[in-house]
Amino acid sequence: MTKASDIALELYNRLTQITVANGFHTDIGAKVYRGKRALDAETDVPCVVLVEGNDTPQDDALTAVSISQRYMMEAHTACDPNNPNDAAHLLIADMKRAIFTGEPKHGMRLNGKAKGMTYKGRVIGPREDGAETVFAGIHIDVLYVEDLTNP
Repeated sequence: MTKASDIALELYNRLTQITVANGFHTDIGAKVYRGKRALDAETDVPCVVLVEGNDTPQDDALTAVSISQRYMMEAHTACDPNNPNDAAHLLIADMKRAIFTGEPKHGMRLNGKAKGMTYKGRVIGPREDGAETVFAGIHIDVLYVEDLTNP
């Protein structure tokens, strides 16, 4: 495993906790996909997809480089066709709570895997005409140090 894959796995594990039985609003954590893009509304929803964006080196170090990595969590669920944003807000609340609960105000993040984690915003997708689902997402940046000789 690499530092980047360890961080992605930590985020994945946190997202799998999103169930009504665990006190969340939705059951999107029952199906968490790492990078899946094509979803079948009948068999895959409700779900959340963890998408890994590009990483950006933060310094010019030769081997131990600080990296900022963007992660997007995109959740899909059934909704009221007249008020799809209501379900979307519940998705956003669940993802924020799952990712950020228990994080210290200072110090290492993601159980010691990262130097920092920053909330970068949310998105609510418009419900397509005739669709019975809505999607919403949150974006975060994770800062960590990677040894390029031993990623």
